[in-house]
Amino acid sequence: MFALIRRYREVLALLALLTLATFTYLTRSRTVQRDSPIDRAVIWLTSPIERAVTWTVGGGIDLWEGYAALRHVRVQNARLNRQVLSLQSQLAALAEVAQENARLRGQLDFGKRQPLQLLSARVIGDSLAPGALSRVIRIGAGGDRGVRKGMAVVTAEGVVGHVQSVFSSTADVELLVDPESRLAVRTARSRARATVAGNGSDSRCRLEFALRSDGFEEGDALVTSGTDGIFPPGLPVGRVVGLSRKGGGTMFVVAQVEPAVDVRRLEDVMIVVGQTGSIADVPAASTERDGAAGQAAGPAAGGNR
Repeated sequence: MFALIRRYREVLALLALLTLATFTYLTRSRTVQRDSPIDRAVIWLTSPIERAVTWTVGGGIDLWEGYAALRHVRVQNARLNRQVLSLQSQLAALAEVAQENARLRGQLDFGKRQPLQLLSARVIGDSLAPGALSRVIRIGAGGDRGVRKGMAVVTAEGVVGHVQSVFSSTADVELLVDPESRLAVRTARSRARATVAGNGSDSRCRLEFALRSDGFEEGDALVTSGTDGIFPPGLPVGRVVGLSRKGGGTMFVVAQVEPAVDVRRLEDVMIVVGQTGSIADVPAASTERDGAAGQAAGPAAGGNR
């Protein structure tokens, strides 16, 4: 028997292939009835194997593709995150440079408008913590750059304070809002005199010795009077707020002063080391902020000196 199979193995193999081809043709041919017993038998026998092979191969392919895609997405996401962090850092640096340029341009414009010899300095420290008794900042300029005790310190917005102590490369500045600070001022509108006193608040000072008869009004722009021997006349100090004339037993009005300079945002200041001429009263920035009061002050400011 085995010898016969070995002898005719080529013929038998050919018959097997022809039989398989015939079955395949019969199951796939459109001319064969779809509900024939042979079709149903072949489909019944082969469908479980086909589903198993399809599920295994398809699932493996989907799993591999999903893993590869997920790994690619993770790599891409990490790269994008690094790019976002880099761009955010560059944007923050550019914003800082833009702000610094704006401040320096403001100082330069102020120096061009006012005939003052100015020395720029960076704020490197302060005592502005809540509850602190003093309101003092430390600047990065000292005696080696010509800074002297008592010199006026300003920004393009207005008065900051005066130099309190001087060291070789740094100096301490007593701010306008310090409780020990006193500054002689006048109104840009009526030229009435008064004193601005610090009370330890970063956003408010007191208006002292403002006579009722001088006609102080809410929103009046205040400038330095130049009578204290420290500040040149005409530098912006602030504006009158919270004015009250209640209580007729006193000759002075009660009011507060909103400083022209926000001491909590100081980064750069200018020390007045000299003066070459008279200062123009109330710069445009102050008159715009004071609104109609500032506009009315223009003609008056130009008349009395």
